[in-house]
Amino acid sequence: MAQKVTTRKANFCEAETKMVLTEIRRNFDKLFGKSASSSEKTLLWRSICTKVNGIYGKARDTEDLKKKWRDIRLKAKQTAARRQKEQVETGAPKTPHSELEMMVLDTLHPESVAGVGTMDTSMARLPRQQGKP
Repeated sequence: MAQKVTTRKANFCEAETKMVLTEIRRNFDKLFGKSASSSEKTLLWRSICTKVNGIYGKARDTEDLKKKWRDIRLKAKQTAARRQKEQVETGAPKTPHSELEMMVLDTLHPESVAGVGTMDTSMARLPRQQGKP
Protein backbone atom coordinates (compact mmCIF):
# COMPACT_ATOMS: atom_id res chain seq x y z
CA MET A 1 0.00 0.00 0.00
CA ALA A 2 1.36 3.40 -0.94
CA GLN A 3 1.46 5.98 1.78
CA LYS A 4 0.33 9.48 1.03
CA VAL A 5 3.08 12.00 1.71
CA THR A 6 1.93 15.34 3.04
CA THR A 7 4.09 18.38 3.40
CA ARG A 8 3.64 20.83 6.20
CA LYS A 9 3.25 24.50 5.42
CA ALA A 10 6.05 26.79 6.51
CA ASN A 11 5.68 28.67 9.78
CA PHE A 12 4.79 32.34 9.67
CA CYS A 13 7.90 34.49 10.13
CA GLU A 14 7.65 37.47 12.49
CA ALA A 15 7.52 40.02 9.65
CA GLU A 16 4.76 38.05 7.94
CA THR A 17 2.79 37.86 11.18
CA LYS A 18 3.24 41.59 11.71
CA MET A 19 1.95 42.30 8.20
CA VAL A 20 -1.10 40.08 8.75
CA LEU A 21 -1.86 41.86 12.05
CA THR A 22 -1.38 45.29 10.47
CA GLU A 23 -3.81 44.46 7.67
CA ILE A 24 -6.35 42.95 10.07
CA ARG A 25 -6.17 46.02 12.32
CA ARG A 26 -6.55 48.32 9.30
CA ASN A 27 -9.73 46.48 8.25
CA PHE A 28 -10.87 45.35 11.71
CA ASP A 29 -14.30 47.03 11.72
CA LYS A 30 -15.19 45.58 8.34
CA LEU A 31 -13.80 42.10 9.04
CA PHE A 32 -15.41 41.66 12.45
CA GLY A 33 -18.19 44.25 12.55
CA LYS A 34 -21.69 44.24 11.18
CA SER A 35 -21.08 46.95 8.58
CA ALA A 36 -19.85 44.58 5.85
CA SER A 37 -21.58 41.64 4.22
CA SER A 38 -20.00 38.19 4.29
CA SER A 39 -18.98 38.53 0.64
CA GLU A 40 -17.21 41.84 1.42
CA LYS A 41 -15.45 40.18 4.35
CA THR A 42 -14.37 37.30 2.10
CA LEU A 43 -12.97 39.78 -0.42
CA LEU A 44 -11.05 41.57 2.35
CA TRP A 45 -9.53 38.30 3.59
CA ARG A 46 -8.55 37.42 0.01
CA SER A 47 -7.01 40.87 -0.43
CA ILE A 48 -4.94 40.46 2.73
CA CYS A 49 -3.91 36.99 1.61
CA THR A 50 -2.83 38.28 -1.81
CA LYS A 51 -0.70 41.02 -0.19
CA VAL A 52 0.98 38.59 2.18
CA ASN A 53 1.63 35.98 -0.51
CA GLY A 54 2.90 38.65 -2.91
CA ILE A 55 5.54 39.85 -0.48
CA TYR A 56 6.55 36.62 1.26
CA GLY A 57 5.97 34.20 -1.65
CA LYS A 58 4.31 31.52 0.43
CA ALA A 59 1.13 29.76 -0.61
CA ARG A 60 -1.15 30.88 2.21
CA ASP A 61 -4.91 30.81 1.88
CA THR A 62 -7.51 32.79 3.78
CA GLU A 63 -8.09 29.94 6.23
CA ASP A 64 -4.39 30.03 7.15
CA LEU A 65 -4.65 33.74 7.92
CA LYS A 66 -7.85 33.33 9.93
CA LYS A 67 -6.29 30.50 11.95
CA LYS A 68 -3.17 32.57 12.56
CA TRP A 69 -5.36 35.45 13.80
CA ARG A 70 -7.29 33.15 16.15
CA ASP A 71 -4.11 31.52 17.47
CA ILE A 72 -2.17 34.72 18.07
CA ARG A 73 -5.21 36.38 19.66
CA LEU A 74 -5.65 33.46 22.04
CA LYS A 75 -1.95 33.44 22.92
CA ALA A 76 -1.94 37.20 23.55
CA LYS A 77 -5.00 36.95 25.82
CA GLN A 78 -3.48 34.08 27.78
CA THR A 79 -0.15 35.88 28.17
CA ALA A 80 -1.82 39.12 29.28
CA ALA A 81 -4.03 37.30 31.79
CA ARG A 82 -1.06 35.35 33.17
CA ARG A 83 1.01 38.52 33.53
CA GLN A 84 -1.83 40.34 35.23
CA LYS A 85 -2.36 37.45 37.66
CA GLU A 86 1.36 37.33 38.47
CA GLN A 87 1.41 41.09 39.03
CA VAL A 88 -1.53 40.89 41.45
CA GLU A 89 -0.04 37.93 43.33
CA THR A 90 3.53 39.20 43.62
CA GLY A 91 3.10 42.96 43.46
CA ALA A 92 5.93 43.12 40.96
CA PRO A 93 5.66 45.63 38.12
CA LYS A 94 4.07 44.36 34.93
CA THR A 95 6.49 43.16 32.31
CA PRO A 96 5.99 44.87 28.95
CA HIS A 97 4.20 43.07 26.14
CA SER A 98 5.85 42.42 22.80
CA GLU A 99 4.97 44.61 19.83
CA LEU A 100 2.88 41.83 18.27
CA GLU A 101 1.01 41.21 21.54
CA MET A 102 0.23 44.91 21.82
CA MET A 103 -1.10 44.95 18.25
CA VAL A 104 -3.51 42.16 19.17
CA LEU A 105 -4.45 43.46 22.63
CA ASP A 106 -5.34 46.84 21.13
CA THR A 107 -8.20 45.12 19.28
CA LEU A 108 -9.66 43.46 22.38
CA HIS A 109 -11.96 44.75 25.09
CA PRO A 110 -10.10 44.90 28.42
CA GLU A 111 -12.74 42.64 29.99
CA SER A 112 -11.89 39.85 27.56
CA VAL A 113 -8.45 39.64 29.15
CA ALA A 114 -8.91 40.85 32.72
CA GLY A 115 -12.44 39.65 33.37
CA VAL A 116 -15.26 41.67 34.84
CA GLY A 117 -14.45 43.49 38.06
CA THR A 118 -12.30 41.74 40.63
CA MET A 119 -14.43 38.65 40.94
CA ASP A 120 -12.81 35.41 39.83
CA THR A 121 -15.60 33.89 37.77
CA SER A 122 -14.05 30.43 37.94
CA MET A 123 -14.86 30.39 41.67
CA ALA A 124 -18.33 31.92 41.41
CA ARG A 125 -21.38 29.87 42.24
CA LEU A 126 -24.67 30.34 40.55
CA PRO A 127 -27.58 31.22 42.86
CA ARG A 128 -29.98 28.40 43.52
CA GLN A 129 -33.42 28.59 42.02
CA GLN A 130 -36.31 28.19 44.40
CA GLY A 131 -37.45 24.62 44.76
CA LYS A 132 -34.25 23.22 43.21
CA PRO A 133 -31.27 21.98 45.22
